Amino acid sequence: MTPLLAYLVKVIICSGILYGYYHMALRNNRFHQWNRYYVLLSTLLSLVVPLIRIPLSFTPEETQGIYVYTSQVVTLREQVFTPSAAQQATYVNWAVWLYGAIILFCLLRLCAGYFRILRLVYRSRVEFIKPYWLVLSEQIAAPFSFFKYIFWNSGMNADSTEGRQILQHEMVHLQEKHSTDKLFMEIITAICWINPFFHLFKRELTLVHEFIADKKAAQNGNAADYAQTILYMALQSGPNFSMTNSFSQHPIKRRIFMLTTSRQLRFSYLRRLMILPIATMIFCSLAFVVNENHSFANVINPADTIPPPPPPAPSAQFKPDTLPNNEEVFTFVEQPPSFPGGDPALAKFLNQNIRYPHAATEKGKGGTIFVSFVVTKDGSVKNVKTVGAKKGYGLEEEAVRVVKLMPKWKPGKQNNRLVNVQFNLPIRFTLQEVKPEKKAPKVGKDGVYTYADVMPKFPGGDEGLARYLSTNIRYPADATKLGIMGNVLVSFTLDTEGNIKDVRAVNKPVLGSGLEEEGIRVVKSMPKWRPAMDGGKTVPIRFAVPIRFQLQH
Repeated sequence: MTPLLAYLVKVIICSGILYGYYHMALRNNRFHQWNRYYVLLSTLLSLVVPLIRIPLSFTPEETQGIYVYTSQVVTLREQVFTPSAAQQATYVNWAVWLYGAIILFCLLRLCAGYFRILRLVYRSRVEFIKPYWLVLSEQIAAPFSFFKYIFWNSGMNADSTEGRQILQHEMVHLQEKHSTDKLFMEIITAICWINPFFHLFKRELTLVHEFIADKKAAQNGNAADYAQTILYMALQSGPNFSMTNSFSQHPIKRRIFMLTTSRQLRFSYLRRLMILPIATMIFCSLAFVVNENHSFANVINPADTIPPPPPPAPSAQFKPDTLPNNEEVFTFVEQPPSFPGGDPALAKFLNQNIRYPHAATEKGKGGTIFVSFVVTKDGSVKNVKTVGAKKGYGLEEEAVRVVKLMPKWKPGKQNNRLVNVQFNLPIRFTLQEVKPEKKAPKVGKDGVYTYADVMPKFPGGDEGLARYLSTNIRYPADATKLGIMGNVLVSFTLDTEGNIKDVRAVNKPVLGSGLEEEGIRVVKSMPKWRPAMDGGKTVPIRFAVPIRFQLQH
């Protein structure tokens, strides 16, 4: 997710929560000034809070140092196919350009409305009546105001009862500076046009302006007569400018309802004060971010290894925790335990057996998992658990699962006797992006295709191929003895009749112990395939089959 998209999503979520509270607790209530400032401040809050970053640093529960034997970090990389940077940049650029083009269109439309107002001023008769300018023209269907200007139909009598009510109404808009509010919301909705809640806020603010002006204009008169004037002018009105305050602003029903109702809402102050916990919740959710950079900062050094523990004291030290049979568990011994074959064999074992959790791959999650366990006197691995801050997404569970599968270790010694020793194994899960390479030519220089309209097919399809491999593969004895497992990728050429030629293993790194040879043997023994077809004719093609060798524990 790009930073712009992430910001817009947070703005929409924030404004959605604030508008939901307004709709349920404040809308259609008589505290109009409160609602006016609530709408304006909610808009500002929605724009500003997602930009604030207040880091919070948490110290993991067990970061006091792991004073036991700790192996080198074993890094496990999972390859994840992602679009190339150029392709991603192309998509992002098009999205940004499209968003910007719509912003430009909205702003130009806003400017066009402003210039239409100016043109109306220049083409009309203007009189200065302190503290406002009165613009008179027959083109004005219904009165409206814009900053210090009141626009009036020259055929309407301003001295009549209705005229005085309308004039008083527009004067309230000027005194309260409602045009500034409307212009602000017009600019915000032009820039954040994708946010539906800002458009709803703009509509509500317009109505709140009318509620305020209606209330003050009818304060010294008959509310029923004033409501009748509103209804009459609504029937006479024409199209309005979006940034002006029009006397005939719709919806008329809500305006008349707010004007004539006199009920006092229960829990009025409580409804308004409820915004405080809601605003606090929004601020804490969006502004505070967890700083994970300090996790295990004192455990992993730049060389990806854990410093060896200090030399043991003359008398061996052990943790208070013991095994189920109450045997002592040592932390420092004269001769620490070791994996059969040393650290290279340990890294190979983990890389062959660990499967990157699907949930972590989907979410792009990784990190270093510390697995703590006890190597007993007979070399068995006991009391397997993870320590430190939890990463989640199945990483801890997978690390524990594989450690429990380990063969027996060479146990540690103290005073020339075998003892139980506490050990820690850091396993780093990392995702490695694989960028797509340039598409290979369809036909090579030797006339062999790399892909075709109709790809070749094994007799019986994929299920037939799986049955053939499981029936014919013989696990090499050397690989079985050494516990070697992995994938062998066998590449071969299929001619126009489906015969297999030029068979070779192309997997990197080479597994050895006869696994590649067995894969080549099985592929050479395959029956004829259904050949590839391109342009309506059979063609030779280069093909590859992955064969997984796995021992059952």
